[in-house]
Amino acid sequence: MRSEAERNPQLRIGILIVTILLSGLLIALILWGRDIDISIEQRLRPPLDGFALGTDDLGRDLLSCVALGTLISLVIGLTVVVLSSVIGGILGMISGLAGGVADRVIMRLVDVILSFPGILLAITMAFFFKQGIPNLILILTITGWVGYARLVRGEVLKHKNKPFILAARCYNASFFRILFYHLRPLVLPLVFVQASLAVSGVILAESSLNFLGLGLPPDVPTLGQLIDSGRLHLFDMPNLILVPGMVLFALIIGFNFIGEGLRKKFTR
Repeated sequence: MRSEAERNPQLRIGILIVTILLSGLLIALILWGRDIDISIEQRLRPPLDGFALGTDDLGRDLLSCVALGTLISLVIGLTVVVLSSVIGGILGMISGLAGGVADRVIMRLVDVILSFPGILLAITMAFFFKQGIPNLILILTITGWVGYARLVRGEVLKHKNKPFILAARCYNASFFRILFYHLRPLVLPLVFVQASLAVSGVILAESSLNFLGLGLPPDVPTLGQLIDSGRLHLFDMPNLILVPGMVLFALIIGFNFIGEGLRKKFTR
C-alpha cells in the first residue's frame, strides 16, 4: 500500500519548495544581517561587495528587501485568503439556504463583481484608497470573496433538501444552527481546498499592484516593487530583477503545488 507522499507528490513538493525558500531567506538574514535603510551612497553595489546580493537603486540591502518582501507577500496573501473564504463562505451559505430575496441580492452582487476582470477591478479600486497594507488587503478581499460565495452556494443547494436538513427544520432548529452546525462541516473541506489554491493567485495579484506602483508606498520593499525598479538595470545589474523574480516564481509554484495536493487529498 502506497504512502500518502507517494500518492500525493504535489503536496510534498509544494511544502518542500516553500520550506526551502523561507528557510534559506531566514538563514541568510541571520548570517548577513538586515539593512533596509535608504542610502544613496551605497546604491547599486554588486553582490559580495559588503552585501550578499548587493544593493538596489535606493542603497538598500537586496537580500533584506527580498526577505521582507516575501514576508509581506505571505502575510497579505494568507490574510486575504482567510478573510475572503470566511466572508464568501458565510454569504454563500446564507444565499443557498435562505433563497428568495437574500439569494437574489447576494448573487447579483457576485455577478456584478465577476463581470470585471479581477486584476482590472483591483487596479481601479486602488486609485480610491491610500497606499498601505490594510487597504491593499481590503482591495484584494473585495475582489476575492465572490468565488467562495458561488462555490459554497452551489454546495448548499445540493444538501438543503436532504433528509437530515428537513429533519432539523421539523425539530425547529434555527436558521443559524442549520447553517453552522449542519452545513458548515459539509462545505468546509471545499472552502479549504479553494483557499489553498487561491494563495498563489493573491500573491501574484499583490505583486502586480506593487509592480504598477498601486500597492504599498515606494519605501516599503516588496517583490513587485523590487522587480519594477530592477528592470531599469536589467543589463548592468540583472540580479536586481532576477533574485526577486525567482523568489516570487518559487513562492507561487510552491503554493500551486500545495493547493493541487490538498485538492487531491480532500476530493478523492
